[in-house]
Amino acid sequence: MGNNNPYHAANNPPPNPNFIDFNTQRICPACGKAININHNFCKYCGVDLSAIEPIGKDNILNPLATTAVTDSDADVRKEALDTIGSFKDKKALGVLTYVLFNDPDPRCRKEAADELGDLHHPYSLEALTRALKDQSPDVRKEAIEGLKKIKEHTKSKDQKKGKPEERGIETEKLDDFKEKEEAKEEENFKTDEDFTNSF
Repeated sequence: MGNNNPYHAANNPPPNPNFIDFNTQRICPACGKAININHNFCKYCGVDLSAIEPIGKDNILNPLATTAVTDSDADVRKEALDTIGSFKDKKALGVLTYVLFNDPDPRCRKEAADELGDLHHPYSLEALTRALKDQSPDVRKEAIEGLKKIKEHTKSKDQKKGKPEERGIETEKLDDFKEKEEAKEEENFKTDEDFTNSF
């Protein structure tokens, strides 16, 4: 005797090939492909992922990432992407890249490009460069903006290195600071000299 209920499926539906289980998989932030969560290198593009923690069982990012890649409503996916980006967590780079390359809705792809630019991560350069060939002009424009954001962020980091003149610090202020420091050292030296002469 079988089940006569016409609404009961005899077998489970086939798994969605696009479904990503963030408990067992991670997404490469450079190429957007899903790989085993335990891999520290992308088997597709060779990028070193050891510095980026996978989403895994993160109680907040995991359900948001799943929503961003699987929800049937584009507005919901877009809102999930916006929320993910607001955390400024580099764990989300892979999800954003995946959406940028795979989402059918250009608004979601545009949001992913925007968030990748806001994260300023070097791995996003390849993804945003590839997005310059997207079919949607809005996505291409956002990819340009994202690349610009990363370049500006990198430039400001470079200014913090090197000599003061190279970092953009005004040399007059630096000279004043040096003079004050030298005066303090001289004062301390005189105090030490007076102390030793008293014996």
